[in-house]
Amino acid sequence: MLCIVKNVHHWDLAYVIALCSSRVRACYRRLFQLPPYNDLPRWNNRIISNLLYYQTNYFTFFAILFVLQSFFNSQDLALGLSAIVVVAAVVSFVISDNPTFYQTRRDHPLITLGAIILSCYFFIQVLPSVLTVLFSVLLPLFIILCHASIRLRDFMSKVTQTAEK
Repeated sequence: MLCIVKNVHHWDLAYVIALCSSRVRACYRRLFQLPPYNDLPRWNNRIISNLLYYQTNYFTFFAILFVLQSFFNSQDLALGLSAIVVVAAVVSFVISDNPTFYQTRRDHPLITLGAIILSCYFFIQVLPSVLTVLFSVLLPLFIILCHASIRLRDFMSKVTQTAEK
């Protein structure tokens, strides 16, 4: 945060630091507050209004964190995503009511069982990569929801919300 000190002729570093830190604390107290845990509709309203007001910022933040995570763990993300896709494909094949899939399951039960076993084995073998994918997706979501919970609405967000109605 930029701290501008006016009319100070003798620069006293301790004074400037104290002034800046008090401004930061005051700004923090004005903009952030723990959510009202006992008043769930009010907390829900705060989260929804913040998610709507800051949606572009949240989307950008999520994308940046996911791209950074993919740069650092690209192999784990590729393996984890492939394991999730393989298991989802096998599960959708097994539970599908499509007559073609149903007939294939009846005609070739061992192939179906083998597909289930192999996909589960692959999933278990790359479980750390699957957890990396989950962490890459859930960490930004957790940070976004925490911010939406503790961020108070400022004057501009109230004006914008009133203007949209």
